[in-house]
Amino acid sequence: MIRDIRLFWDGLPKKKISLVCREYGIARNTAVKYISMTEDEISGMDAPRDYKPKKRIGNDFVNIIYKMMADGYNDEIIYHYLRKFGISASRSSVWDYMQAISKENFPDRKRMHIMNLLEEKYPDDVIVIKRNELLKHILTIDPKKVKNRVISENLDLIKEKFPIIVWVSDSFHEFHEILMGDEPEKIDKYIEKHANTELSSFCNSLKNDIDPVKNAISLDVSSGFVEGNNNKFKLIKRIVYGRSKIVNLTKKCKLAFLIKTDDFNLVDLI
Repeated sequence: MIRDIRLFWDGLPKKKISLVCREYGIARNTAVKYISMTEDEISGMDAPRDYKPKKRIGNDFVNIIYKMMADGYNDEIIYHYLRKFGISASRSSVWDYMQAISKENFPDRKRMHIMNLLEEKYPDDVIVIKRNELLKHILTIDPKKVKNRVISENLDLIKEKFPIIVWVSDSFHEFHEILMGDEPEKIDKYIEKHANTELSSFCNSLKNDIDPVKNAISLDVSSGFVEGNNNKFKLIKRIVYGRSKIVNLTKKCKLAFLIKTDDFNLVDLI
């Protein structure tokens, strides 16, 4: 077909892609692609490509589901066995595979609704601490910030079992101390110390912007005030603009920044 299209194109007195599209019923982009192909590219299409088989999420556990269903286990037992087995796929993905296998192979089998497994419960004597909560706890600087009591009570045990927590905490607080201090030369030692660790990419970024970083350490001035106001403007824009148009956006911005001034009058703004 591609060769026929090319012959048709060569025989056209006026080269118009629309004529090719109308004659062969193909899209314009497809017609342009076929016309511009070389003879080697056309010949290469005759040989089948060696496509690698695509790995699917269910490759690791579909056989387990099938065998357990054949042995008469219910959906809840199968689901929790997969979790214990180490399957990390989402709940909905696992459930979809279970329902499809059950429907195709065991049509008379009783199936359980996914709502029955919306909440995965742990034994009462098991303390669950999420990774993001732990990171938030060890990376919090503000002493007035209320920290998670459960994490505080078990932090020593966590550090003993997972030494990486100690390293993360020490690395972060070391960098924070340098950044808040007045000795910019310490940043060079920090980069050298952590250049070959998990912070290597972070250290490379510091090297690329080493002068601004050192200026931030040694100078008292900063762009914090400007960036804070920019953040406030952007937040107001997302809330107001597009719904209330430019007039009310302007008034909303003035209201946010002028309301604390002594001579501010809301009636004048309206």
